[in-house]
Amino acid sequence: MKKLAQSILLASLAHAGTTLRAAPLELECASRTGRDQARISKLGAGVVVRKGAHLLKVSTKAGVQSFKDEPPYDEPMDGVHYYFCDRKEGFVLVNVEEAYEFTGKLINEQTGAVTEGGTSVLFSEDRRAYLAASHGGGLDGDAWTVYAVNGEMSWSGYNFISDPDKRSRYVDLGMPTWMPNGELVATATCASDQKRQWKMKLVKNHGWWDWAPRKTCPPMKDMPFKAPG
Repeated sequence: MKKLAQSILLASLAHAGTTLRAAPLELECASRTGRDQARISKLGAGVVVRKGAHLLKVSTKAGVQSFKDEPPYDEPMDGVHYYFCDRKEGFVLVNVEEAYEFTGKLINEQTGAVTEGGTSVLFSEDRRAYLAASHGGGLDGDAWTVYAVNGEMSWSGYNFISDPDKRSRYVDLGMPTWMPNGELVATATCASDQKRQWKMKLVKNHGWWDWAPRKTCPPMKDMPFKAPG
């Protein structure tokens, strides 16, 4: 009976460990602009420090990484500005604002490596890859990029799919999710019919990454003409 109880306990601990490793990990910027001292105090205490208004420092086991704003400082859409966003499981996400571009830097506290991030970062369950979302440049949507944890890019695209003539949105992609087997899945929604949805995954075909399966969406309804008053 004692051995049986020990076996059950060990099995439960192993299952708990697996569950913890498989838990989703997302770092995100709750606010792209503004003061970040409250977030630093809550999430980055002892690791992230703001040294004055224009210098952010992140301590890692390999040393300190510094992020210094570039002038002009008082223009929100000019210069380069760094803000602390989030910290989880030994990763720190820093928001980067440059003109109309909103991206990010991902810092590994164990190695000190600084890789490209975004306004949000979604890790695969095994933490070997992540999806970074960024915004800006007049784009009506987000840029999505998949990186290996070492910062090597494997795919880059958008959170939408254009129609064949590249003049309008055909499908919107949302709710990206990493599957246990490492596949990236998203919910596809027809731009012409918000009720028509299905799951798509990022697959490699003939050396190229693309979303599949593709389905036919109903044509966009023409906007009725309204004569000027």
